Amino acid sequence: MSSKNIAVQRGVYDALEREKRPGESFTAVLRRLLEQRRGLDDLAGAWSAKPVRAERLQLRRMRSTGGRP
Repeated sequence: MSSKNIAVQRGVYDALEREKRPGESFTAVLRRLLEQRRGLDDLAGAWSAKPVRAERLQLRRMRSTGGRP
């Protein structure tokens, strides 16, 4: 199998190192993380109604105070 070298910032390297499981290579870590990616369809319905209620409350407050948050 051929390989390629890539450059990553130190913080990214440290994050990948924290993700590594015992005996796992960086290639395996990257493959595992990429396979876990979720599509937009998987996120549909993930938001609850609470943020909408909070937004409505904020709008009511703004209206009652003349537009100030």
